[in-house]
Amino acid sequence: MWNRSEKPASAPGFGVGVQVYVAEPVVPTGDDWVGEPTGVIVSSGSASLRSVNLPAGPTTNWLVSFSHPQYRRDGRGPFEQASIEQALLVVADPIDD
Repeated sequence: MWNRSEKPASAPGFGVGVQVYVAEPVVPTGDDWVGEPTGVIVSSGSASLRSVNLPAGPTTNWLVSFSHPQYRRDGRGPFEQASIEQALLVVADPIDD
């Protein structure tokens, strides 16, 4: 039960213990997550090939533990955790009581 806050991916606030959701892409591909899965960042994620091979600079990844097991759009899964690029994550603010 969260109130989603649309913050840019570069906004501060990412780190261990932060509640997040994976943003739905504009153009779906088979590698996307179904819906907008929610979870909590549990650690820094694994380095990606993108951060090693592209001159655009490093890409921050976070290991997200999902609220419920999740599937990729192409049917792979279920995944309880995944290393996800910060650019795909949105910080979710808890609902006030």
